[in-house]
Amino acid sequence: MEKGKDLSIREVISTDSDFYQVLQNDVKEIVAVEKEKMQRRRLFLPLVYIEFRELFQSFGTGCLFSRNQNREFVIDHNNEPIIEHLYYYATHNPAFSGDLNKGILLQGKYGCGKTILLETYSMLHNHIVRKFGLNQLMLLFVKSVELQEQIVKQSVKSFVQRPLIIDEFGRESKTVQDFGNISRPISELLSLRSDAGTLTHGTTNFTLETLSSEEFYGAMIGDRLKMMFNCITLKGESRRR
Repeated sequence: MEKGKDLSIREVISTDSDFYQVLQNDVKEIVAVEKEKMQRRRLFLPLVYIEFRELFQSFGTGCLFSRNQNREFVIDHNNEPIIEHLYYYATHNPAFSGDLNKGILLQGKYGCGKTILLETYSMLHNHIVRKFGLNQLMLLFVKSVELQEQIVKQSVKSFVQRPLIIDEFGRESKTVQDFGNISRPISELLSLRSDAGTLTHGTTNFTLETLSSEEFYGAMIGDRLKMMFNCITLKGESRRR
């Protein structure tokens, strides 16, 4: 039996008059598949704002009670603009002022309510996924210090693909001693998640400029943070009492 002939690119083109169109069709299919993957990474809620607001307030109260805080979640002039942004984001509304394909990095002063907002968002998201058996990944809400400890115990690859909300970004030690070797677990994770295009959210007390400084993640990771996050500022003073 005659062996298959290795064709040159010129021979391929000469035998296929639709060479260009074949490649165009192929790349359209590739883009369509990637778009579908992007859609599956997000949970789009079929709610109007008043419904989302009321659910958010109820789940926020549930979140506070889970912390053993016997009080209602309050929506006011400081946090409602953020809740509106989260609504636009969760419903893929073009009124969202940032990039709907990026995550959200909530910035603000200590105690102003950043954590409760994104923890409530994750609780609402995860409850819907469980309640209705949706083919969506759960949002893992984790503090940066705990995440770093888990990366050291397991491996950074365990956290590259799963959706994360990283609470208190920048509070963890920037380097870790592991059997005499110095590593930067969170910096490495951010780099890998940026390359993979994995959806990441977070809260931080620091500005993007500070996070990009050499005392924190450095300019290279700081540049990736711009690609990964919509940076939104929560105004107001501490709500802790």
